[in-house]
Amino acid sequence: MKTKLFSHRAAAAVLLTGLVLLLGTSGSFAQTERGPAPVLGIVDTELLLRDSLAAKGVLLERDKYATTYQNQVKEMEDKLRIEDQELAQQRSVLAPDVFQERAQAFQQKLATFQTQVKDKQERLDYSFQRSMEQVGQTIMLVAQEVSKERGINAVMARNQLMIFDPGMDITKPVMDKLNQRLATVAFQNPDTLQRGADGAAIPGVPAPAGAKPAAATPAKK
Repeated sequence: MKTKLFSHRAAAAVLLTGLVLLLGTSGSFAQTERGPAPVLGIVDTELLLRDSLAAKGVLLERDKYATTYQNQVKEMEDKLRIEDQELAQQRSVLAPDVFQERAQAFQQKLATFQTQVKDKQERLDYSFQRSMEQVGQTIMLVAQEVSKERGINAVMARNQLMIFDPGMDITKPVMDKLNQRLATVAFQNPDTLQRGADGAAIPGVPAPAGAKPAAATPAKK
């Protein structure tokens, strides 16, 4: 019984795609009859989302929660594994109806555990995405300011281009201004998020005590 948890690559990829689209459409490459000639700037969004002070802080907070959850999951997995082994050993000495009842109770416990793991994953991903969205929004603002200072009217993400003049890269001034503007970002405690009627997480509201988890398909023995 192994549970794979808390890879932030998917969440970061979704966020990065949004930033690429925003940055990539901040100007027009086609010179219209009345429009200005495009002056292109390049920003390494991947670098900013990885190495800026705010992004590093968000990733660090996320890793702390992920490590805690991984330890909790491993501890519970070990307990369930032992219980499963003990149940298998008792099969030959228990009455069939008694064994069936205990087996069903174990399956329900396993299903509840799997639901809880999924819930922790989604809560952590939500907190991570919310914090990184703030970083991304600030990157947009800072990139616009740097572009205006340098007479740039179109900005693209670096990973959208195969070849470009290094002089077009404005990542460093954007990074410097980003670190000055947003050195840290608050990271919402995933445990204080609650699901609404539609299943979406609601920030700032603790989960009610004794709340029943969503139904899950029991694992087969």
